[in-house]
Amino acid sequence: MSDPVFEHWAQRYRDAGYEPRPVKPGTKACKIKEWAKPDAEFGVAELGGWASKYPKYGIGLRLGTEFADGTKLAVLDIDDDRYIRPAKFLLGNPPCGRIGSKGIAYFVRLTETLKTRKLWVKSEQGDKFSIGELLGDGAFCVIPPTIHPDTNAAYRWVGTPLLDTDFNSLTIIEV
Repeated sequence: MSDPVFEHWAQRYRDAGYEPRPVKPGTKACKIKEWAKPDAEFGVAELGGWASKYPKYGIGLRLGTEFADGTKLAVLDIDDDRYIRPAKFLLGNPPCGRIGSKGIAYFVRLTETLKTRKLWVKSEQGDKFSIGELLGDGAFCVIPPTIHPDTNAAYRWVGTPLLDTDFNSLTIIEV
């Protein structure tokens, strides 16, 4: 990754109330120790220093960030392409999602604290299989324009990019 993705985007996301984390090139992982801590638990200098220390890293968001109305940022991550349309329907045509290599990740809000939960479906034969996850507090989501490690193509937005989306328009999932 030669573009300074993290350096360019991190402060914009932080200014919008999100908690960006650097994504090591060639991975989907944040290599910051204790990355899952809220920004408030890091020093201002440390947060600001990430952009100069990891300028060419990709960008991801720590989930569970609380909005002004008390809801929290989460992602409905659908890994099976057959379930993208049903998820879109059930969420009421969500305004913001991102695509990597398969499936889709829709940005949503949760009414309460929730750790990650697997989403299961039963086949007609009775077999149970996972179609994705609801990612909540303590989870992480890689966002555009980070390069996906498997495809070497940038993640891309579906609908309105998150920075241009009013958080009030994100679907609420009550837990």
